[in-house]
Amino acid sequence: MLSLSYLNEVEKQVILSTKEQKAKGTKVVGVYCAFTPRELIAAAGGIPVSLCGSSNKPIPAAEQHLPKNLCPLIKSSYGFAITNTCPYFDLADILIADATCDGKKKMFELLSRIKPVHLLQLPQTSASKSAFEYWLSELYLLKDLLEEKLECKITNEKLFETIRLYNKARQLKNSLFQLNKKGQTLLTGREINIAIDSWGLEIDLSSHITRLLRVIEYALIRGGTEPKPRILLTGCPTTCKKVLNIIEEAATVVVMENCGGMKTLVDSVDESGDPMTALAKYYLNIACPCMTPNQRRYDILSKLIEEYMVDGVIDLTWQACHTYNIESYPLGRFIQNLGIPYLQLETDYSESDENWIRVRVEAFVEMF
Repeated sequence: MLSLSYLNEVEKQVILSTKEQKAKGTKVVGVYCAFTPRELIAAAGGIPVSLCGSSNKPIPAAEQHLPKNLCPLIKSSYGFAITNTCPYFDLADILIADATCDGKKKMFELLSRIKPVHLLQLPQTSASKSAFEYWLSELYLLKDLLEEKLECKITNEKLFETIRLYNKARQLKNSLFQLNKKGQTLLTGREINIAIDSWGLEIDLSSHITRLLRVIEYALIRGGTEPKPRILLTGCPTTCKKVLNIIEEAATVVVMENCGGMKTLVDSVDESGDPMTALAKYYLNIACPCMTPNQRRYDILSKLIEEYMVDGVIDLTWQACHTYNIESYPLGRFIQNLGIPYLQLETDYSESDENWIRVRVEAFVEMF
């Protein structure tokens, strides 16, 4: 089984390499969301690193400044920053943030007292020409900022080079999930999550691509895993692995639509035409509930349910994530109308409700 030791070893190497490159003058750019075009950062010669918090440990420190009834992902991210317990935050020269929710926006204001923050102002919708034009202007502002802070010129040639690399990585991540299509199960959800978690460790994207190829080879050589009920996991990012781990005690998560999963992998960035326009189209098309309407999420889930022969859908909602929580109601009705069992799990990063979640998941799986 692909274990956490694999990811831990990768992370050690990446932290060491990042420190070495930073000592040589390379800038490190922290990112918090799927809407940030990492291609721009890489084309500017920077190292993009993911900074979303995944642990409950720094949350008590964060709650000295933030409300207790706030999303645990936000509190964990902020807690790591103010306790200086995240090596990537410590290495970051500038933070690129995304205005995906009110909680994050106000948290980023607090973070700006610690490090420079540039906020990408997302439109409320992706369904209009004016929204696209506004978003494109935001990406040009980001491009200008990166050129200034990283003292470089982002050329179309360099941008297309990074777009091709990131597209290759997306296609391979998609291929990891496709190993579980049509009723087969070559990788568990935890194994896929471990393999793609290093997506945020991008000092050398070519090495990341090589690692993905090795995981695919490993899965094909090993063959199928133990047959279990097949779950599609959707909802908030699986930053904390609590729910994923509990689900896989009773079932197998054969595909994930969450951020970092298929939500960002069903398309690639267009490699022809104007690269800035292509990036704007790709990133604005991400099916996040912060956009209204969000019909594309329904379309993606409907297709995944059929292609992966899913037995049930579990919707992960971090507490106080209002956009995902509100969308869970119409989403649940939509999935149930497809004839597929649906379960929403609302939780935080703590261990206090693990038994409750376990009971609910076991009862849900027994319905199949």
